Amino acid sequence: MQNLEHRTLKEAADWFARLRARDCSAADRAAFEQWRDADPSHAAAYARAHRVNAAVGELLARDPRVQAMLDEALLEPNIGADVEEPDVVCHGVVCHLDQAAAPSSVTVSVARVRRRWKVPAALAASVLVAVGVAGIHRAQMAAEPVVYETANMGRTIRLEDGSQVQLDVGTRLAVRFTPASREITLDGGRALFDVAHDATRPFSVAASTFKTTALGTRFQVELRDRSVLVTLAEGSVAIDNESPANTWHERLRPGEQLAMNTTSAARNKHEIDPSIATSWSRGRLQFRDTRLADAVDEINRYATRKVRLGDPSLANLLIGGNFIAGDSDLIVDALAAVLPLRIVNGGDKEIILVRRYDSGRH
Repeated sequence: MQNLEHRTLKEAADWFARLRARDCSAADRAAFEQWRDADPSHAAAYARAHRVNAAVGELLARDPRVQAMLDEALLEPNIGADVEEPDVVCHGVVCHLDQAAAPSSVTVSVARVRRRWKVPAALAASVLVAVGVAGIHRAQMAAEPVVYETANMGRTIRLEDGSQVQLDVGTRLAVRFTPASREITLDGGRALFDVAHDATRPFSVAASTFKTTALGTRFQVELRDRSVLVTLAEGSVAIDNESPANTWHERLRPGEQLAMNTTSAARNKHEIDPSIATSWSRGRLQFRDTRLADAVDEINRYATRKVRLGDPSLANLLIGGNFIAGDSDLIVDALAAVLPLRIVNGGDKEIILVRRYDSGRH
């Protein structure tokens, strides 16, 4: 049993380092998620790797005597002298083998200097295991962010704390967890967060200058060209504008949405149906008294054949309905049946809507 725990911690250390390597690929991340989800002990070991790496980093930074002792142990010429020593890429004190790494690529983030640590990987892993058993829980060192990005398809990710994030198409976010905080940065697109409760580590999402903070809740953040929208489905969130020129603080209740201008920081809070605002996460597009121009923007997120309003006067027509995301032809056919619209074939890539004038509709 002890050997099994030792091996799991070693695997967690290897994954912790691999995910923070510059050449970490999408295939690597997918393999990690498969390993993590294969057994509950894997997720627990990986969480411990986070805590231990940060805790040891703090210990080294605060006590030069410990740093000197570790350096002496790691640089001891007799250690592993009878084996061919592979390169070890170290992130804090959590290390992994990198056969392709050149000596100049080996980095030690705690000391902020470059050096070559010539030790077997088992020694590096044993540092994690030994300290993990010792139970160090507090630290200040921040982990490197993990970036997730989607193009034409959405994606659901499960974070190490048990939180779940659903990414819409065209979304990019970075996840950075430390022993004291859970920090997300949304660089573009839209994401729905189902946050695992952890009173000791606030969960925050930054978009432009606005930061949304929650402890255990379900909410959505969307970053557009000139605005940020935060929609609360469950729980409670606090929103702060962190721009020095115009700081303010807001709280949302379930069923409220805050729209913020990224240029002026002006904000508008209003009630909304969260099930409609998050319908994209279920593969649907629901509209209720929605401007046609706004509906077209939503339709085009998922459609191969885009919709364009050929008549600007159509923009403010209000529509409602529940549609399958991605099927723009079916959606415009349904709209044309109830609105004064005429469909113009724009070829394989475009559908054009113009106003229809006849004796029956105006």
